[in-house]
Amino acid sequence: MKILVIGGMHGNETLGIELVRSLLKNPIEGIEATIANQPAIDMNTRFTTQDLNRSFPGKLDSNQFEDRRAAELVELSKSFDIVLDFHNTYCPDNDCSFVGESVDEQLFGASSFLGLTRVIVADYECINKYATNCISIEISMQSKLNDVAVWREKITSLQRQVSFMTQTTVEKYRFVYRMTLEDRDKFNLDNKNLRAFKLIDPEIAQAMNLESPAYPIFIADTFTPYNYGGIVERYC
Repeated sequence: MKILVIGGMHGNETLGIELVRSLLKNPIEGIEATIANQPAIDMNTRFTTQDLNRSFPGKLDSNQFEDRRAAELVELSKSFDIVLDFHNTYCPDNDCSFVGESVDEQLFGASSFLGLTRVIVADYECINKYATNCISIEISMQSKLNDVAVWREKITSLQRQVSFMTQTTVEKYRFVYRMTLEDRDKFNLDNKNLRAFKLIDPEIAQAMNLESPAYPIFIADTFTPYNYGGIVERYC
């Protein structure tokens, strides 16, 4: 099985960057690694001109780096069986993975195999929508999984697998809403005791015009200070 590891989709999220550097320095057979956004890493910022993970599918002939790089990553991903795209969040207890709507069912099993049993289906302009073999991995900064050595071991084990159809013990969600700073202030969300993947009070969900049950993620994540968080619902 050929695996591609992507780090630095956002230039200030460290796990993927350190993991790619480790894999480039000490390679593992069958696993390749690439840095997604070196200019953003050099600036220690999320992106330079536009969010790379909102730039897909991108354009190969674009003069704008992140737009062009998105298209390059889609093309590169076609040469691999599975792509693992690493991210961080400051929101605690938020370890999870993202896949696209047209995902191969095996990716749910692969996520379970990696110990990520909460899988979110996303349909916005992220890499998962256009590279359907891609699992985006979100790891809380405080998590025991925020460790390069842990992921080298997990990816090595993943690379040896043939099928993941028996590894399907996952909770499936769909990303449905991005909470704004205006939402935070309007609904006094800082005082609502929101916790990642914990049910939002139905009255709060109704006030925000959301169906219940609804679950928050990325709450007050300082990697994205221009948003307050996201909302997911159960996905069948």
